[in-house]
Order: sequence, then C-alpha cells, then structure tokens
Amino acid sequence: MDSLQTTALAVDAALFSLIWIVQTVVYPSFVHIEAASFKSWHRGYTQRMGYIVAPLMIAQLGLSLSLLASQSSFQNGLHACGAAATWLVTFLVSVPLHRHLERQGNQQNTIRKLVLSNWIRTTLWTLLFAQSLVRHYQA
Repeated sequence: MDSLQTTALAVDAALFSLIWIVQTVVYPSFVHIEAASFKSWHRGYTQRMGYIVAPLMIAQLGLSLSLLASQSSFQNGLHACGAAATWLVTFLVSVPLHRHLERQGNQQNTIRKLVLSNWIRTTLWTLLFAQSLVRHYQA
C-alpha cells in the first residue's frame, strides 16, 4: 500500500471514530445542557470542534481527489463522491442547524433534527472508512 492510501485510511479512521462519538454521545447530550448557558457553550463547542473536523474533512477530500487523479478507478471515484457528499450534508444541513442552535439556544426540536440528520454523515463516513479498509487489504 502506498503512503497516500495509508494516509487516507488514517484520515477516514479518524473521521469514522469522531462521527460515532459525536452521534452517540455528544449530540444526544445537548438536551442536558442548561438553557441559560447553552448558547455560549454551543459557540465554544462548534469552534473547538471545527479545529478538529475541518482539517480532517479537507484532508479527506484532498486525498480522495489525489488518489482518483493518480489511479482513476471506480473505487477511487466512489470515495471522492462520498467525501464530497459529506461536505454537502455538512454545509447544507448540519451547519444551518448548528447556527440555529447558536442563535436560538437549547431547542429540543432542533437538537432532534441534528441527531437524526447526522445519521447521514455517520453512514457516509462509516462507508468511506469501510471502503478504505477494503482498499487497504486489496493492496
């Protein structure tokens, strides 16, 4: 396996791990944060999480496109499309929900929408990680 694929596998593993923690622990815990402190807490959470997630998402997309450019294959094309799909869901669904929470505070309905819609990203990052594992063992 070349270093590009190894790095891609590591990034996919990081996003896979992170999204499952967020989906099963972090987002569901939002409902337990006191309303009076929710806005400031949430603002800090999204900023700190952005420092972790943004570089990983940029790396994932860049590595996917690099692998596709270096070896055009259905598998690499599918991975690049999956990485692009996570960007679309993040910026068209998740970010607007987080902005709503930052403006309006602890709203159960918005938190519920965030948890439910985040299953899309959880599924995508799980599939991307699985695909990287398959590519790893095929190499």
